[in-house]
Amino acid sequence: MSELNLLRYYSRLVSFGVGDEVKTTLPDVANILCTSPRHARNLLSQMQQLAWLTWQPKSGRNQRSTLFLRPSLAELKRQLASERILQGQYEKALSLLNQDQLAFGQLLQRTSGASLREGLMHIQLTYKRAFEHLVPHQLQRSSERYLLRQIYCCLVASSNDGQLEAQLAHHWNYDESSLEWSFFLRPGLTFHNGKPISAECIVALFDKLVLLDDYRSELNHLVRVYSPGANRVVFQLSEPDQGFGGLISGVKYSIQPPEQVNLSAPMLVVGSGPFEVTEHSHTKLCLRAFERYYACRALTDQVTIWHLDESELGDKQQIETNQPGASLRPSCHYYVAHAVGKSKAVESEIKQSRTEDGCMFVLFNQCANVVLSEQQRRYLSTYITPQKVYQYLDQTGQLFGCELASNLLPIWHKITRPTMPKTDLPPQIDIAIYDYSSLRHCALAVKHLLEQLGVTVTINSYSYRELTALSISGQLTESVIITNINLDDNRHASAFNSLYHNPIIQRCIGESSKQWLMEHLTSLRAQTQLHDYLEALEPIASALINQFWLAPLFHHRQTLRFQGVLNDVELTNWGWPDIRNVWSTD
Repeated sequence: MSELNLLRYYSRLVSFGVGDEVKTTLPDVANILCTSPRHARNLLSQMQQLAWLTWQPKSGRNQRSTLFLRPSLAELKRQLASERILQGQYEKALSLLNQDQLAFGQLLQRTSGASLREGLMHIQLTYKRAFEHLVPHQLQRSSERYLLRQIYCCLVASSNDGQLEAQLAHHWNYDESSLEWSFFLRPGLTFHNGKPISAECIVALFDKLVLLDDYRSELNHLVRVYSPGANRVVFQLSEPDQGFGGLISGVKYSIQPPEQVNLSAPMLVVGSGPFEVTEHSHTKLCLRAFERYYACRALTDQVTIWHLDESELGDKQQIETNQPGASLRPSCHYYVAHAVGKSKAVESEIKQSRTEDGCMFVLFNQCANVVLSEQQRRYLSTYITPQKVYQYLDQTGQLFGCELASNLLPIWHKITRPTMPKTDLPPQIDIAIYDYSSLRHCALAVKHLLEQLGVTVTINSYSYRELTALSISGQLTESVIITNINLDDNRHASAFNSLYHNPIIQRCIGESSKQWLMEHLTSLRAQTQLHDYLEALEPIASALINQFWLAPLFHHRQTLRFQGVLNDVELTNWGWPDIRNVWSTD
């Protein structure tokens, strides 16, 4: 008999009481179960084998036997629901829980990890928010950019040291005399829907991308894209650009069907990468390995990422990025989190840890309603220090995994400045952030520091896209903006674009400083090869700090932990596990 049928009988037995030995007879049990004594004996035997109860029969007519029920009915339902979740039977699990979404979410947390289902590797994760529409041509946050890398491919990739690597294109070259970059496609490429990826298709895609607002500044030197022959795509430029290959290795230049650029409604997207989307709703995202992926097929067969509302689940530990803690169940194979503290207990569990390529920082808006003077910026840059913000976060229990920052990237030289003389400040200062918990915690710390100086502070929170749109339209009016930059896996070109195509920074530093910044970046693009970008960018970024336009706060510290059953799981730039390479020896 199935466990679900046995559960119906067990629910009748709980009238005897749970957790206490009860003296009863087999006929009494049969009466409660509404069945014959012989069938009742078989049912009790099956439940005892499952460790639901203990049945000690006494021989002889009317002898009273001992019955001991172990779990409560609610506990047993949760146990069976957990097993169904591990088997991917989510509807049955919900049915067992009487459609209780909160209990279902808690079980998702406890059962997250990797498991084998009928010989297929499945990864289940939870995340604190629903994902946006997963298309490369829309402005995306860090976790969405990570997912785009799983769903799409670019013409080329860019390695950690700034070298181009083959993806959909197997060969490429740059003709400095004609200012043309040529890319040669692999034969037989297809999108997830089976349609071919051709040179003409890529030309049509870039003809559409160049018209979008988010691409214009980066592609302002692109004259045209054309295909002079089968499997060859040529990008003709108006200015020298030795790092153009690195630019189009970025997530936003992922190859998708051209017609998808004009479609905004469907959540199911068509990609070109190692995983295809099989379901995308407000509650979950499901991915499946794409069998015709151009390179080696992913080891993971299926991925399910559930959206769980943190406000409902409270402070229970979750398996997700950007949150401390992990499930302690053996079925939880790994989790990703920002490390908190440096206790020996935590460090003993750490398998991989890295400081992200990025920075959280304070920007002083030169186009605000209340513009801070140079003297005020100098004073606040040395008054609002990473140390003071860290201390506030620690004391208020809002500390997240971080390292004190003294430049925009942790690999760049530290910038130190003497304390500036105190000066009068405006009576009211507004702070703008986007809806990211770490930024809000930092904003609360800055608010606390400013209020100690007698300043009234208001924090305005926007979505990531709203904050960017306000910057582009010139309507970002707060005096202080707390934001961040995070480099993608094409880190050299990504570092360049974090300054060249950053409406928030360019809005806040003012028009004359923006002109200076763009001139230096354009010169760098023309004269510098991709692998030298980081070295060439450092003095430009440092100048923004030395001119007191911005003040660095923290670099995130990312940590990947797992319990030994997974092999060679790596931590990506976005703080997520490299899901395509997850496998198990079981």
